[in-house]
Amino acid sequence: MKLIRDLFFILVFIGLLQAFMQRDMRSGFVPDLPLKTIRGEDSTSLIVNKPAIIYFWGSWCGICATIQSTISEVLKDYSGITIALRSGDDKEVLNYLQNNQLDWHVINDNDGAVAQEFGVNAVPAVFIVAPDGKISFVTLGYVTEVGLRIRLWWLASGFWST
Repeated sequence: MKLIRDLFFILVFIGLLQAFMQRDMRSGFVPDLPLKTIRGEDSTSLIVNKPAIIYFWGSWCGICATIQSTISEVLKDYSGITIALRSGDDKEVLNYLQNNQLDWHVINDNDGAVAQEFGVNAVPAVFIVAPDGKISFVTLGYVTEVGLRIRLWWLASGFWST
């Protein structure tokens, strides 16, 4: 019984800590993104009218490195865009992507302006966007593939509409 009580308090603490860390993160509709990715793709078309993810990461972020394969697997089945936060110029970001075999659509946010629009002050951060352009879920820190897929499935199934 003590173990169950201790686990309960740990989960409550983690939940409260997560809520505190996410308090300034954007809700409502996705703010305007830069029009082009570093490879010249139209960024808006990658997230409009479909469930999508917007993933903030940094080349310097250890946790981001641990979930690269998770993000890559999810992006094979769902639309999305990634935003490289303070990770160098376009060439450095492209080199990072190539060295890590990442085929992501990336906006380079070297000055942190896009992150500021979203209220992101730490990475990794994932925004899950409904087809209507509204942010439905926000996750800060480590995330699992199953967790992302369940949220995206929920939006794709149409349960999100009111």
